[in-house]
This record gives sequence, C-alpha cells and structure tokens, in this order.
Amino acid sequence: MRVYLVRHGKAAQSGYSNDADRPLTDRGRSDVERIARRMAKARLTVHQIRHSGLVRARETAEILGNALNPPGGVIAVTGLKFSDPVDTLARELRLEPEPVMLVGHNPFMEDLASMLLIGEPGHRPLWFTTAGTACFEYDHGEWSLRWMLTPEIVQKAKKG
Repeated sequence: MRVYLVRHGKAAQSGYSNDADRPLTDRGRSDVERIARRMAKARLTVHQIRHSGLVRARETAEILGNALNPPGGVIAVTGLKFSDPVDTLARELRLEPEPVMLVGHNPFMEDLASMLLIGEPGHRPLWFTTAGTACFEYDHGEWSLRWMLTPEIVQKAKKG
C-alpha cells in the first residue's frame, strides 16, 4: 500500500486576518502544477486526495486532483492541520485498501513521516519544502520511503 504526503504550496503571508484563508501564491500554484504534471507523466495513481480544509491545502489538492483524477475525489478531512496528532492516522494508514494522498502542513507532515519511518513523531527524518511530496510504501509490516519530489528537483530534471 502506498501513501503520498504533500505539503501545500507556498501561501500568501499577509493581507489575511485568518490564517486558514491564506491562498497559494502564483509561485505556490506553479510549483504544485509542476509536481502534479510530473506525477501525471509518471502515471501515478491514487484513489483519493484528502486535504486539511485550509484554503492553501484545498487549492494544492485541487491542482493535484485535476492532474491525477482520483476516482475517490478530492475531499477535506479532519486531522491534517499543523499540530494535529499523527499516531492514530499513522496506524490507520496501514489499513487503507487503496493508495491515498494527504495534503497538509508542517510540522504535521514531518511528524507523520517520522512516525511512519521511525515509530514516533519529532525526529523529522524528512524536510518538507512547500509543495514537497513524498511517497511511502507499507509492506511486510514496515513503512519505507520510496521517493521524494520538490519543486527544485522537478525544475532541475526539466533542465537536465
């Protein structure tokens, strides 16, 4: 089983009284679009894309959804915000019957990656840049990191 963790794209920093309302910047949108195109080109498949419900995560998830067309759609769920606990979700992910993509925020994404790879949050074995995407695979009772993409990696690959 595979799970894809995605940190939202770069979001606007000012002009919004409520943090939840901050949208993607033009750069954030283009970074996510590049990642989405790369995943679509690789024929990556996910059953569903889940996001935190905050504007920047929703916009990121919608861009990914447009490129990947998940049959289970793009939906908002609870439990993917900054400081939400990761332990229950980490246990539940092992039971997912189909690949899913989770779009959220730091430090949550880094704590979830730590929980999957090390068994406890807080060690941060991966650093999620904005629009950073990591693929994890659960097999024989263990999670492993299969690959990670960042906007910088995709940009360099395009030039090379």
